[in-house]
Amino acid sequence: MVEKSQNLDKDIPDILKSYYKAKDDGTLVQYYLDKFRNKRDNYLDDLPSFDVRTLGLDEKGNFISSKYKCGGNYIVGLALTLESAIEDNIITNSELIETIQKFRHHNFNYYTGKFTSKQEIDMINNVLKNSIQNLETR
Repeated sequence: MVEKSQNLDKDIPDILKSYYKAKDDGTLVQYYLDKFRNKRDNYLDDLPSFDVRTLGLDEKGNFISSKYKCGGNYIVGLALTLESAIEDNIITNSELIETIQKFRHHNFNYYTGKFTSKQEIDMINNVLKNSIQNLETR
């Protein structure tokens, strides 16, 4: 009999394999904890006075703009990861879920072509801090 993860290897895109492996292994809490720590620690809180989408690529071919928390792609990615953690019953604290729902429904400045604000970065950092603290105590 072939194990679940072996079947998944050929059918699942590479970007999703670590999620399904964590699901198979029963390590989703650690998976999400790692995701949230990465989003907290490896992205900049800076609010440049220019449109970060115009920065281009780094030497490895990665978009430089993706290193900032202020970018729309970062914010959407964080919202989707938070929602997935709720759907997977990894985040179950009702107060935290309410905070996440407020975050997800916030009318971010980038929706209207404006730059992300300091208050929005604070909101991002707050939801990350609370999510990480919640998962660290599980």
